[in-house]
Amino acid sequence: MIKLACKIPKKIVLACSGGRDSMSALEFLVRGRRDVTVAYFNHATPHGDDAEAFLKDFCDTQSLPLVVGKYQHKDDQKEPTEASWRVQRYEFLKKQNTTVLTAHHLKDAVEWWIFSSLRGNPALIAPTRKDIPVIRPFITSHPDDLHTHFNEYKHIEDPSNKSTKFTRNFIRHEILHRAERVNPGLYTTIKNMYERHDND
Repeated sequence: MIKLACKIPKKIVLACSGGRDSMSALEFLVRGRRDVTVAYFNHATPHGDDAEAFLKDFCDTQSLPLVVGKYQHKDDQKEPTEASWRVQRYEFLKKQNTTVLTAHHLKDAVEWWIFSSLRGNPALIAPTRKDIPVIRPFITSHPDDLHTHFNEYKHIEDPSNKSTKFTRNFIRHEILHRAERVNPGLYTTIKNMYERHDND
């Protein structure tokens, strides 16, 4: 069941990667008759160019406005990192000058809680941000619910999502299922933490 963690305004920018999560979120917004602009940040990888082309074709077909940003690598001696991508991506989103919606869901929240806990500072992904107008209305919804009800739009998979050299993917593929062996109700635990936080 999809229960929004925060309100979605009528006019919204969707941070969209072309992946299944964000395309399901886009379908949700379009069905809800929101005034949607699609925002894509190209990480300057081969897949980034493929996803950009995919979204351009899709948005042209659906008559949806699309804005595109691209990662600018500033140190040729080092490979880009998840952190450097994230910084520039949020800089791009800030420039949209309106509320931006991201498709983060409950699985993302569980993974982030595991990651932050292992670093000694357990934390939840907030439904909203204070520094920039970003909202995450699906953060307490399981991705299976989102995908089951909103699955008509095609999507494009990023092959790097399978690479465990990235910390996020290592947690997703190597740690999450083991954590669920310790606590089979882990998703419910995290969802309850959001509900307690709302009631504080």
